[in-house]
Amino acid sequence: MNLINVKQPSSSLLSGSVLGSIRLSALLLLGLLLSILLSLPSAQAQQVPAAVYSRYVTLTTAFAKLSAQDDEQLKAKAEANKILINNIADFYQQQRAHSTERQLLASNLQLQVLLSQQDSLQGYEQGYQVVTQLLSLSLELEQQLTFQQLAAQLAASLTSSTAANKTPNIKSWALVTQHLNAWFKLVDKLDVKQRETYKITNAQQASNAALLAQAYYLQDKLTAALAPSKRAYQLVPKNESYLKLLLALLQRLEQDKQLNKHLEIAVVDFPKSKDYWERLAYSYLALEQNKSALSTLAITRNQGLLTAQGYRVLASLYLQQQQPRLAAAVYLEGAEKKLLLQDEAYFKGLSNAWLMARERSKALAVFSQATSAGIKLAKHDQQQAQLLYLEARWSEAELAYAALLDHVVKDEDQKTLLMTDKWRFLLAVSQIEQGKKAHAKNNLLLLQTKQYQGYSKGWLAQL
Repeated sequence: MNLINVKQPSSSLLSGSVLGSIRLSALLLLGLLLSILLSLPSAQAQQVPAAVYSRYVTLTTAFAKLSAQDDEQLKAKAEANKILINNIADFYQQQRAHSTERQLLASNLQLQVLLSQQDSLQGYEQGYQVVTQLLSLSLELEQQLTFQQLAAQLAASLTSSTAANKTPNIKSWALVTQHLNAWFKLVDKLDVKQRETYKITNAQQASNAALLAQAYYLQDKLTAALAPSKRAYQLVPKNESYLKLLLALLQRLEQDKQLNKHLEIAVVDFPKSKDYWERLAYSYLALEQNKSALSTLAITRNQGLLTAQGYRVLASLYLQQQQPRLAAAVYLEGAEKKLLLQDEAYFKGLSNAWLMARERSKALAVFSQATSAGIKLAKHDQQQAQLLYLEARWSEAELAYAALLDHVVKDEDQKTLLMTDKWRFLLAVSQIEQGKKAHAKNNLLLLQTKQYQGYSKGWLAQL
């Protein structure tokens, strides 16, 4: 196994679950933003004609009653509700030709209607149009902050139209980056006291930074995504979604040292996550720190968090560090826990471990298990014959070497002749040990190379 280029677990990539959790927090902010919008009319009330404000209050009161209706009432009053919604839309259109204050008043009510349509793509589209219209006006700083953020959230909501086929809506995500960059440009100019005044919290900044990073990521602008991702994590380091976003970006950008640094922190903050422990080990491998990778995987194993790939890599590292018994123990434990399939790779790794540990009988048992499973390992027959010979299991060794000679491809090159002579010589010795002197003599006389003919002279003299 190539330990340096070991495949990272799929969870190491920016998965849908990570994006979904960031997206969910973004949508929840719509409620918060709507509550901010509700406070706007009182500030604008004295700056609009009394008749207009009275109409606004009437429509707002009626809409509040509509929002409180249960399903049965909504069905019974469907026609009246439709008329009310149309009246609010007309009121909004009428005020668009007037002052900023009147537009803010009407837009507030229209947004309440549109954003009350849960998971409605049309509602999000129309809401986004209302907000961008407001952003074209001369607004106070607090209003700019509110509407830039709301525009970004609504643009992100528009991406749900392509969620089914998992194709990023590049245009909508570009709008998200546009509005959030405008929002951060305003926020970064504020001092601590101003941020308190406008209620700009760390949680809010982190959420917007994560959404900005997500928007860049889904446009395949990974380098641009990194800075807001780091900002989100630094502001709220205990939010695991922000951490996963940052780790995914660092991995995609192949910033191995930074990835290793943050994974070292991750295993402290989230010690029960198998994902972080194994990824930390693999990041050590990428940095060619194999001993650190081995110790990290050993800790992960002791915690019961090791995955199938983790078992394979740990066993390979033990073999690399000349600790074959520990490697064999890892293979056996992985199989016992049903994490490692008893396939060719498993039997090859386990047999190699026992061979390196000079546990010939255990290696033979593995070869036998592989044969029973219908698995043929490379050089399996040769290794098995040699082990049977070394274990003085003469009758089995005889059969094994006879089978090798039966299947050998006839070739006159020196290498092939030496190999077949070796097998034939060991076959003869196995037969001598069983008292089959005639068979042994015949095989010794068939030797073709000077090297093994020389070895046979002493044996032939005894026979």
